[in-house]
Amino acid sequence: MSRPIPRPSKPASALLVLTGLADREVLTRLIVTGCISATANLISLVSLSAELSGWLRGEVMDTPFLVFCASLIVGYMFSKRFVGLLLTTAFSALADTRRRFLRHVTLGSHGEILDLEAKQSFDMANYHLERIAALMPNLSIAANMALVALVAYAYLWTLSTLGATLLLGAAVLVGGWYVREAQRTRAMLGDAKTSELRMLQGFSELVGGNAEVKLGKSRRDELVAAVEADIASWEALKRRHGRSLGELFSWIATIIVGFSAVFVFIFPRMGAMSIAELPTVTSVILFLARPLSKFLNAVPDYVAAEDAANQLTALLAIMPAAEYEPSRLARAPRHFDTIELRGVNFAYRAGMRPEPFMIGPIDLTIRSGSVVGIVGSNGSGKSTLLRVIPLLFRPDDGQILIDGQPVETDRIEAYRDLFCAVFQDHHIFTRLPRGNGFDDDLFREMLAYLKIDHLVPETGDGLLNRDLSKGQRRRLALAVAVAEGRPIIILDEWTSDQDAEFRTRFANEIIGKLQSLGRTVIFVSHDGDLSAICDQTIRMVGGRMSAPEHNQNRQAASAPAGIDIIQAGPGLRADALACLQETE
Repeated sequence: MSRPIPRPSKPASALLVLTGLADREVLTRLIVTGCISATANLISLVSLSAELSGWLRGEVMDTPFLVFCASLIVGYMFSKRFVGLLLTTAFSALADTRRRFLRHVTLGSHGEILDLEAKQSFDMANYHLERIAALMPNLSIAANMALVALVAYAYLWTLSTLGATLLLGAAVLVGGWYVREAQRTRAMLGDAKTSELRMLQGFSELVGGNAEVKLGKSRRDELVAAVEADIASWEALKRRHGRSLGELFSWIATIIVGFSAVFVFIFPRMGAMSIAELPTVTSVILFLARPLSKFLNAVPDYVAAEDAANQLTALLAIMPAAEYEPSRLARAPRHFDTIELRGVNFAYRAGMRPEPFMIGPIDLTIRSGSVVGIVGSNGSGKSTLLRVIPLLFRPDDGQILIDGQPVETDRIEAYRDLFCAVFQDHHIFTRLPRGNGFDDDLFREMLAYLKIDHLVPETGDGLLNRDLSKGQRRRLALAVAVAEGRPIIILDEWTSDQDAEFRTRFANEIIGKLQSLGRTVIFVSHDGDLSAICDQTIRMVGGRMSAPEHNQNRQAASAPAGIDIIQAGPGLRADALACLQETE
């Protein structure tokens, strides 16, 4: 049973909270700057009306012109401040949200990260963040226009109480209908997005499995029909959404023009307004039309941004918590005697695998400088064990100890730094690591040893050529792992994509090469019986481990001539324990 997505407590607006605009201090500053900007704009309008009235009376006045110029400058300055403050606050808050996701990815449980990656949760989070970021400029301008409309409406109330009252009643009725229709378009957008995701997934399958598609007409027709159905569904929903938006926007224009006509044609005839007041009231109505139109046009954008904020809030609620607090003082030991697994059990949580599976109990001792081989059939738990040993998967029961001391949460970061790995789903990064422990000379030496130095040229900027075959990519990953200098190397089916030469060399040379460099090697392989090159062989059957098979004579027999096997002696135990602690 998959873990349900918890429903977060719903604030008044998830968008305001997510963009940092729910902060009282920020809101106060926004309201103050917005109202000053709106008032200055309104004063500009009033000064224009006063000048117009003077011209109608045959008078030329300088004061309205000076007031107009001053208010125009003030309105510009505070409007710029309002929009800038709103956008900088929102984008900083969205950047903090990205930092939260970064923290979840780097410090969260490895198993939960894999589960969320399989569900494309991080892709969806970035999609929702981009939706909000793209809509914020329009929403910030609309917010400023809303304050302008509010101030203009307050001034209209002083000019015509009846007109302002009628306008308010109509705004409530029409606004309620408008928001309901906008919510309906939001549902359409959600359905359209679902169809679009299915459509894109279908295209990915057609491209990724293009050879199989071209070799099978029935499969091709089935996939093409599914993608065409999703395209048709997306088209129908988008057409309905377009018609709804067209209806909404036409209503906006009709309502604004209609109300202007009421003030001009009807109120003077009713005696609700004098002829002298008509120019000023008409100017205010026309002035009110633009900000009101901008505000109403932004309602669908706000609904879409609010939907994205709700989706993003729900995703944040299921992100894995940090396993530990990172420390710059923690150091990994470069020497150790033993790593022990005592009674270790691990079970996949719901959602991580399609069916329940567990391994254990595991009792295993790994000695420094040794070679440990793990064998077994597919699905026996070999790869799972490889992720439990470095604590990528945290055991449900049992303990992992280094030199007899349990690896507690506060030392897990330093413990993991002992390991480097080439897993089956290994990732080749764009650039080489540039930490203090990386050995460039050893990296180039390993590339030559693995016969791919001509494919990975020295660029000077650390960029790597990743346009390689699967086997070549595994060799590149091994060269990087060796050059990083960590004492334990994990290899998961490293030979699976290699040609016959490197399958043979793995057993005859490469293991000995790694051991000659002082590395402890833990590997999984299906290539026959490799127990002769192992100090101990672990056989996994149905998640359980047989008694380790030890080979007492392997080191002397398999080490290349002239190479001394580097192992840490008992005298290094205290150094290992001290290095695992956080030190000044």
